[in-house]
Amino acid sequence: VYKRQAQVDARLGAARGMAEFSAARAATSMNAAQIAQPDLSLWADGRIEAYRRSLTDLTVSPAGVLRIPSLGLEVPIFDGTDELVLNRGVGLIEGTSMPGESGNLGIAGHRDGFFRVLKDIRPGDTISVEHLYGQVQYRVTETFIVDPEETWVLKDEGDEMVTLVTCYPFYFVGHAPQRFIVRGLVAGKEGPGV
Repeated sequence: VYKRQAQVDARLGAARGMAEFSAARAATSMNAAQIAQPDLSLWADGRIEAYRRSLTDLTVSPAGVLRIPSLGLEVPIFDGTDELVLNRGVGLIEGTSMPGESGNLGIAGHRDGFFRVLKDIRPGDTISVEHLYGQVQYRVTETFIVDPEETWVLKDEGDEMVTLVTCYPFYFVGHAPQRFIVRGLVAGKEGPGV
């Protein structure tokens, strides 16, 4: 019963976040897409409860939406990587590019929540980042594992890229000792000035 109620709450909270993003997109005269409700079937029980609490605690609008069609992932992107943000969606890593800008766009998410599905990502998969003024498509080029202090993965190397970061191993009990990295290079853009 608890898990079923949490899934209902997660659907409602995600829908609210996506509606806020859709309203912001509509204000820019862009068409906003409908966002699927999160699939909580792989999530840890504690993460489901934290997500549920975040629905009332986080009141800011998303900066965008991250989609990985091959994994069935659609998740709101919020500014920052504090616990509240990462319980509600995924977060923009401070010091990296913003959605739609050139450079390295860093996005973090919890391995026992939204980013657990990254365990199944493969080179060639598409990552889409929708932002207020358009959309950017990335093609996954590689995945690898690093230690937490290896922040070079977020360095701007001159290419337009996305770097997804989550803890690793995916099913580790406690604080995971490493980070799983997904790197993708820009494959296409839509929006004003493109």
